Amino acid sequence: MRLTNLRLGRVVALTLALTFMIAPRRVAAQRLAPDGATTAGAACEYETCAFTIAPQWNGLAVVAGQTGTRVANLHFFLPRDITPALAGSSRQAIGADSAAAYAREAIKLRRIGASLTDASGLLAVAGAISALSHHAVRRSDGILLGAGGGALLVSVPFQFAADGALSRAVWWHNVRYAR
Repeated sequence: MRLTNLRLGRVVALTLALTFMIAPRRVAAQRLAPDGATTAGAACEYETCAFTIAPQWNGLAVVAGQTGTRVANLHFFLPRDITPALAGSSRQAIGADSAAAYAREAIKLRRIGASLTDASGLLAVAGAISALSHHAVRRSDGILLGAGGGALLVSVPFQFAADGALSRAVWWHNVRYAR
């Protein structure tokens, strides 16, 4: 029993270490064309420069205008900073400070949720591999699988909260185009 607990402790420690090694500390975000101009240089209006959110397989994309040009993505697994894209290049624009604040909140929440989601996957895979290699689900395998499921359940509120913060950031970005 003591040997099994020691192995389980090592697997959990290795899983957590890998999760924190994989998670990026700081990543540069994509740049958006300056406020007041599209990439073609025309005047920026709501129809061409306002943002909306489009779900994708790897996160929630922030897209601009009717064309749907992607300007940022709040990734599910390895989130990157999207604050510059949502705040815009003019910090004096109406709502830029609020858009930036909500974008930072979305990133913070998404990183927590992503870490829990990634850890849940690693724990579940470790438990499944161990169970398959022994042709039975031992207590330690069940603990790993249960911890993976628990981490996944805990991650869901963080993921949804990040989606809400992204939505508010997009709303504040779009205030600058109000007539």
